[in-house]
Amino acid sequence: MRELFRALELAHYAARFRERTFVIALADVSAFRELLLDIKVLLGYGIRLAFVLPDPDYSVERIIAESNKRGTRFRLSLLTDLMAQPGDPLGSFNFDRLQATLSGGQTPVIAHHLDIPPAEREATARALAGQVALRLHAHKLFLVAAELADLIRASTRSHVVRNDMAALRERVGPGDAAILDFVSAMIEQGIPDVVLLEPQAAALFHEVFTHDGAGLLFNQTRFAQIRQAQVRDVTDIMLLLRPEIDAGRILPTDENAIERDIRFYYVYEIDGVLVGLARLKVWGEQAEVAQFATLARYRGKGRAKELAQHLVEAARQQGFRGVFALSLDERMWDFFRELGFREVPRETLPGAWAAQYDMRRPSRAFAKTMDPPTANDISVDTA
Repeated sequence: MRELFRALELAHYAARFRERTFVIALADVSAFRELLLDIKVLLGYGIRLAFVLPDPDYSVERIIAESNKRGTRFRLSLLTDLMAQPGDPLGSFNFDRLQATLSGGQTPVIAHHLDIPPAEREATARALAGQVALRLHAHKLFLVAAELADLIRASTRSHVVRNDMAALRERVGPGDAAILDFVSAMIEQGIPDVVLLEPQAAALFHEVFTHDGAGLLFNQTRFAQIRQAQVRDVTDIMLLLRPEIDAGRILPTDENAIERDIRFYYVYEIDGVLVGLARLKVWGEQAEVAQFATLARYRGKGRAKELAQHLVEAARQQGFRGVFALSLDERMWDFFRELGFREVPRETLPGAWAAQYDMRRPSRAFAKTMDPPTANDISVDTA
């Protein structure tokens, strides 16, 4: 069953990114070789790719030739052939030729052989890739280099919104700060996602096709909302709940049960992606706040707290006299206390709830009484 959910997760992202364009800046030819299998998987799922990399010893052509014999359709595009103004590597490209390569089903690999110090090659590839990403309206820009490892680990989270970059910048050296400035500029100019990644086999695959990712994702939230779930969200809800169920933090459920109770689920949506959820369970005049789940890379931003507050308000406006919650997780105990819940004996919870609950589970219970709704309340979507 776990393998099936992994396949479902892959299918989810494959459908989301099909026919999207990703631009990938590689620090060197070895990174291209290391990620070849990842690249073939992405291409196999209909994602359009364009690469930019330094090639001082002219070795990438051999790698491309060997790979193309095995089914890929890489097209080597020398930087000098794409430059509109000879001698100006950061000037305008012949993007019509590049776009024609992509439209024809081929994958451009832009190699530069500039006579520059080795320390500058990665930065040059990065700057060139930025231009390519902007002109091709890329959905993602990847920066792939072993030298990015320290910067990736300097962040306490694998997802950083643009407004949080200043704090990260204070913890890194001048070289990494320059990379963050570049990332910020790309997002400012309209690239939705910029990802820092180490050149390790399977890293690109895990970043694109799994909830957890593998690198450091930067973007700028354009639209976020908490809304009542809909039937079309059932599969995404199940994908979010699966790790919590496997870890024993949430009782097992299935898609049929989720669909049956869909009106009680609320989801946190960012730019069209479901990143968190929770639900209400009705027990007479009481409502249980349950099944909290948030994608790992979107945690630590207070979104679970916003969801909880939204559910409590929804329960209040629906006339429930109180809400309660149970958890095995010590972190959630403090979480509910901070929301104004107080710990209570489980025996004080509704009898209907107790009749179906396994009291052998070492959970703790927390409850909050409600003030009745008033005519001046702001409406919460409870339809």
